[in-house]
Amino acid sequence: MGCTQAPFPAGPPAVVFPDSNVSFRRHVQPFLRTSCAQIGCHSTQSRAGGVAMEEYAQLWERPGLIVPGEPDQSVLQQILERRLPHQPDPSQLSTENQRRGVRRWIAEGARNN
Repeated sequence: MGCTQAPFPAGPPAVVFPDSNVSFRRHVQPFLRTSCAQIGCHSTQSRAGGVAMEEYAQLWERPGLIVPGEPDQSVLQQILERRLPHQPDPSQLSTENQRRGVRRWIAEGARNN
């Protein structure tokens, strides 16, 4: 699921996740769009590895990418936590708060809220 040759963001996006009630539209989607869904990576146009991450519905096109209520079983979370190899290194494109926030969103049911 890695990216093709494309310029990567200079650092993590400025999305800050709350401690609870994570919203897809307010937190997860802006994070994914500015870190994962870049041209050459997981944008609707590029679909690196067959995966696009710009819209909620796209997250369900790849079985196992998100497993609601089960962040440890979700491929996205495994990549963010560097338990699965991926290029670019997700630690360069996300903060600890963002990785915890995505984990929380998945644990809370990965709702389209």
